[in-house]
Amino acid sequence: MRIHRVQIEGFGPFRERQDVDLDALAPSGVFVIAGRTGAGKSSILDAICFALYGTVPRYDGVDRRLRSDHGGPDDPTQVTLEFSTGSDRWRISRSPDYERPKRRGTGMTVVAADALLERLETDADGGERWVGYAAGPRDVGHAIDEVVGLSHQQFLQVILLAQNRFSQFLLAGNTDRQRVLRTLFGTQIYEDYEKRLDERRRESEREQERDTGHLQSLQSDIETLAREAGWLVPDETVDLERLAARAGYDLQTRADAVDRAEEALAAAEGEHTRVRQLREQQQQRNAAREHLAAIEIESERLGPDRVLLERARAAEPLRAAIEAAGRAHADVEATGKSEASILADAVAGVDTALTVDELFAAAQALTGDIARWQDAEDAEQQLAMYRADLNRATTQAEAVRAVLAVTRDALTVAEQERARLGDEIEKLSIAAAGLDAARAESEDLAMRLVAAREAETAAGELVDASADRLTASRAVEEAVAAWGQLMRRRLSGFAAELADGLTDDDPCPVCGSLDHPEPAPSNHDPVTDAVLAAAEEDRDRALAADRESAARHTAVTARVDAARARARGSVDELHARQRESQSRLELAERATEALDRARRLRGELEARENELRRELDEAAARLTELDTARTVLGGRITEAEEAVATARGPFPSVHARIADAEARRRMAQSLAEARRAHELALERVRDADRELDAGVAASSFPDAPSARAALLTPMQLEDLSSRLSDHDAAKRIAKERLLELELQLADAPDDLIDTDASLREATAARETWQRAVAELAAVRERVARFGDVRAAIERLNQDGEQRRERHRMLVRLADTLAGRAPNTMRMTLETFVLAAELEEIVAAANLRLADMSDGRYRLEHTDALARRGAASGLGLQVHDAYTGRSRPPQSLSGGETFLASLALALGLAEVVTSRAGGIRLDTLFIDEGFGSLDAETLELALRTLDDLRSGGRTIGVISHVEAMKEQLPIGILVEASPHGSRVITEAAPSLL
Repeated sequence: MRIHRVQIEGFGPFRERQDVDLDALAPSGVFVIAGRTGAGKSSILDAICFALYGTVPRYDGVDRRLRSDHGGPDDPTQVTLEFSTGSDRWRISRSPDYERPKRRGTGMTVVAADALLERLETDADGGERWVGYAAGPRDVGHAIDEVVGLSHQQFLQVILLAQNRFSQFLLAGNTDRQRVLRTLFGTQIYEDYEKRLDERRRESEREQERDTGHLQSLQSDIETLAREAGWLVPDETVDLERLAARAGYDLQTRADAVDRAEEALAAAEGEHTRVRQLREQQQQRNAAREHLAAIEIESERLGPDRVLLERARAAEPLRAAIEAAGRAHADVEATGKSEASILADAVAGVDTALTVDELFAAAQALTGDIARWQDAEDAEQQLAMYRADLNRATTQAEAVRAVLAVTRDALTVAEQERARLGDEIEKLSIAAAGLDAARAESEDLAMRLVAAREAETAAGELVDASADRLTASRAVEEAVAAWGQLMRRRLSGFAAELADGLTDDDPCPVCGSLDHPEPAPSNHDPVTDAVLAAAEEDRDRALAADRESAARHTAVTARVDAARARARGSVDELHARQRESQSRLELAERATEALDRARRLRGELEARENELRRELDEAAARLTELDTARTVLGGRITEAEEAVATARGPFPSVHARIADAEARRRMAQSLAEARRAHELALERVRDADRELDAGVAASSFPDAPSARAALLTPMQLEDLSSRLSDHDAAKRIAKERLLELELQLADAPDDLIDTDASLREATAARETWQRAVAELAAVRERVARFGDVRAAIERLNQDGEQRRERHRMLVRLADTLAGRAPNTMRMTLETFVLAAELEEIVAAANLRLADMSDGRYRLEHTDALARRGAASGLGLQVHDAYTGRSRPPQSLSGGETFLASLALALGLAEVVTSRAGGIRLDTLFIDEGFGSLDAETLELALRTLDDLRSGGRTIGVISHVEAMKEQLPIGILVEASPHGSRVITEAAPSLL
């Protein structure tokens, strides 16, 4: 990351806009930022930090005074910073919230904080322009984290080494150093691991409790089951193996009883089945006798039907001759009627006395005449069509000429209207151009108004939270004071308590003397452990309430700040601006709607013009086509009239002459065909009669009518034959079945045998079997339950051992990661990880500290146990090569502390940079600290800074040390004045 330019206006001591061009200072590498005390040197670094992160490091925890006191109420406050990361160049502008006079009325209004992040992009034509990337403090904050890749704390550790922060990390305690490292390296996740593992430990403990309860429940279930089944005698303890043997014996006993009951049941049911079957056979025999008697009666009634079937079968060989003679006589009658019908409708011009061959010849001659006249008939029919087409073409041509005139007039009107709309659209486009801006402004004002209302509501909550905060703070002060007073009294009373326990001839636990000449007097109002513990509980409750009140106050304050930042104005002011914005929006919307209508109408007119031009072209082409068609139709009409006059003859038309010829041809053809069919029918009658007479003579019938009367239809014959055959078959089957039953029951009585006694015996046997089966099922169910519970106990014992082993492992691991025993180092997992990071930081810092201290000092990371059970693992020591011993960093002098802090800060910057994805740091600022160094040590420090600028890095140093000013040829001078400070860049050495 490289910082190129800073523009400061109305910020800190700077009232007028100050432009700090760091690119102009880049060639020298290292430069000094100089000026009198209080001129505003550190404010330049404050402005850089504020532009990026919206906060100033030296204002942490106090009221932020970012706005310049030199400025007027209407003067703006803004910081603009240009920087680059990778190949992208960025510009961020940020302003804090501040009060200004209301535009309407009296009083002040709050201008909300604002921020804008832009990126420099190249246009298609090669030009460059700033393009918005994020807007608003919230979105810009997220974007900066993504673009820069460093958090606020990381930025202060690797780029901007702020005043009074150098030695904090070096001299911090284990807890404070852990807090800084956690922020820089994001190791909160390891603390989350510890919490999740501890939760798993607690869950494992609950699982162990559930296993124990489940095992006790199973043991109780199996004891209850055994006693209900009678497997346990009174006062006998539960033995799973002995109970299993008793359960098996009980089950086998019940199974044997079921087998015996099944054998008795099978014998009883077999006897009952035999008796029942015998009775059924007796009933079947009686039914067969009755059935055969009924069939014999039916045989007597079927005698006439058998005679009828015999005559029909005798006449069946004559069926074909009888049916053929009938058909021949019917054909003679039908053909005679057909000829008579044709003669009755005879057509004039046909001689009905002609023979069949002569009639066919006359029809053939008429066919030739009709063929010659049909072409003329077609011409006659087309003549009317030609005349109609000619009249239609003439009418259409006149209509097309009229359409051409109307279309030309409509086209002229459309062109004039389109020109008028073009002028109107140009005016409306200007009026509608501000629609998007008006909508954006309206939406922004609506969101800001919601935020302003939220700010008013939250402000009321803030008053209550402030009151609660004050009350809680007072309660803490009182509780701490009370506890402190009791603690002092307790300490002062320790001597008296010790003296009370002294006895003669016993050594003193303090000095070891056997003589106790002046024991401390007893305290009549001692502070007991219980009283002190109660005071500590009161103090802890007050502290907890104070922390809760502080958290609520902070949350409400953040809500108020966030809402005010989003609103950027009061509710009344935003209401007024919203009404003005709505008016502008409505005007732009109406203009936009009118513009859309005008454009749509112009488009419709353009489409109409194109349609009219197309219609003109089509009409002209159609007129040409109609004129050509009229000429062709005139020639066709003349040719058709000549052909029709020749073929018409004495008839009114050619069609009438053809119709007359076709009627005579049909008459001659039909009469010839009817006469020939009648002659053939008479010949077939004679042949059929001769064949029938010969068949009757050879049969048993006296004549043909007798044979015809004996015939039955095939269906009647089939039905009668089937009925008689079915009857005969049924009679035969009935006799056979009766004979079979008589043989089977030869030794049985005729009366039906009784089945009630065998049924009672079978029923009693079944009830006995069912009781035995039910008892066996109950025993099986108890044995199955016993097996399930026993298996569950064994399974629980086996699985429980695995869970107990896993539980012991979880407890040990959770305690180790949380720094509890058996962890002798009392280091948590997060502390262990941070210790590894601290070792890298110390290694990087020692590379520079060795040079700056001329090899005397070296930082050491120590994980020695802290006193009084405090957390360990992140300790720092300084090894002194002169003495060969290590000592705490607090023992260093001011200059030595600065050198060690500077080395540690640079080492921390390198490690944090590598952890942040290898970010390249091209700009570094160091604020103060060099004044505590002697000339030789200062030379070593400057040499270290000179090494840092290798590779194009730019380093800015704030210092009052004259030796540094003399060695840095280019710098920044900040001058203070009654009207605000000003910045001079690229200052000559004499100015510094």
